[in-house]
Amino acid sequence: MNILVINGSSRENSNTDSMLSVLLKNLSYCNIALRKYKVLPIHDQRHTRKNWETVEDDYSTLIQKMVNSDVVIFATPIYWYGISGLLKNFIDRWSQSLATNKKFKQDLKRKKIYLLLVGDDKPTIKGMPIIHQFQYICDFLNWNFVDYVIGSGNKPQEVKNDRIAMTKLFQLNQELLLGGSNE
Repeated sequence: MNILVINGSSRENSNTDSMLSVLLKNLSYCNIALRKYKVLPIHDQRHTRKNWETVEDDYSTLIQKMVNSDVVIFATPIYWYGISGLLKNFIDRWSQSLATNKKFKQDLKRKKIYLLLVGDDKPTIKGMPIIHQFQYICDFLNWNFVDYVIGSGNKPQEVKNDRIAMTKLFQLNQELLLGGSNE
């Protein structure tokens, strides 16, 4: 099982990182901390050009890691009631891949998806639109949206005090250690 983490936090030692450390304990995985990569915003050319301009950044390398994975864990703080800009930018670039690679959707199908969110200001309620967004993404790409965890925290490491989130992360860790979860 090839596990890929796509971390949308802009901070080192963030609450997002704390959640990932519990979920991924004793697991082998590849970690993409988007803050460490250059992924330029999409320049949508679907209706103006047949051949999109070449973009010089890390996106192609990152998307290939996603293609090669079986399980993808998206992790992001909740910023202004949505996913982080780093993660949104990466996802927006998928439109370019869909337009320029006829096999893109086929190459990505049948992934198992987990989503970790952390925020303050009632995140278990206000984070639900993000859960719905990922359900739609998973439906479109023929992915299995396995589960999600929403943690409460603002200051670094504060999410560790959220016993419900920590318990669920531990349970998901045990499932992943046993080889995954429901199909």
